[in-house]
Amino acid sequence: MSQERAPVRFQNVTRRFGSVTALDDFSLDIAAGEFITLLGPSGSGKTTALNILAGFDRASAGEVFIGERAVGALPPEKRNVGMVFQSFALFPHMSVFENVAFPLRMRKVPSAAVKVRAEKALEMVQLGGYGARRPAALSGGQRQRVALARAVVAEPPVLLMDESLSALDLKLREDLQEEIRRLHRELGTTVVFVTHDQGEALSLSDRIALMNRGRICQLDAPGALYDRPASRFVADFIGRTNIVPVDGGHAGAIGLAGVGAEVVALSLRPEKLRRTAGTDAPGFEATVQDIAFRGSTMELRLRAASGLTLRMSEPRAGALAPPALGETIRIGFAPEDATPLYE
Repeated sequence: MSQERAPVRFQNVTRRFGSVTALDDFSLDIAAGEFITLLGPSGSGKTTALNILAGFDRASAGEVFIGERAVGALPPEKRNVGMVFQSFALFPHMSVFENVAFPLRMRKVPSAAVKVRAEKALEMVQLGGYGARRPAALSGGQRQRVALARAVVAEPPVLLMDESLSALDLKLREDLQEEIRRLHRELGTTVVFVTHDQGEALSLSDRIALMNRGRICQLDAPGALYDRPASRFVADFIGRTNIVPVDGGHAGAIGLAGVGAEVVALSLRPEKLRRTAGTDAPGFEATVQDIAFRGSTMELRLRAASGLTLRMSEPRAGALAPPALGETIRIGFAPEDATPLYE
């Protein structure tokens, strides 16, 4: 199955609901074949942006383009996009095969071609041989695979996914993430994915648009977003981090003096901290307040001399024996791992 590709462009899109502005002069260019995630907390505007792209909602101002075509005034069925919903949205009275074939039958594709394409789509999501079953006979993960097959069977140039994995448990979500990555590599279609789960966004995306209050706070590749957050909000939302205030003596107490007058805080990821042997090593002393078991890692909650609380994550297979609660240990890190935050 060979997918078309199309770029997507939001051009100065605003959406107001009475006095509430859900999207505020929102602009975003998505390359053909790119997997981009709209990430953010509830109320950030990510689902509103997706609904406007899908045609389920209309912008108060601005325009949306799929390829070179302005689609803001077109109904959903004229936009040629595939959609995967959080709730699966399968027809319970239809078989798995008929659910997948439905978009093709709506397009009046000949029956012989419908059979070939629907069966191929089911094979693609590893559900070959399940066509005769009803959705009620499938697990949640299998139903979501059927929804994926139905969304791609008509070969849309753009595939939209709205919180598509949030109804599944952790293991199923991780399995489906692998499937989605594989499908994107195989199909090459443009994907716009909406989620509030930062781990999901980091795992799946070519780029992430982190949103808050209807605007993009930072648009970047997952690694850049994690390692070089542009603001305190980004640093705190993407993964776990230690926010070290510059004032109050906290930065100086852990060896981060002279960071610049415009810097308001520093972001220091828990995995960048490490225990050091001996007082001659660069670092600072801290008291162990809590130890949490995380499987392959331990997470320590530490209290520095200035009163600052920090979290440190370290592999359980490390060379040093685990510390004890209440023990004072010496902590080090590379100064370049502390990212300056300017707002």
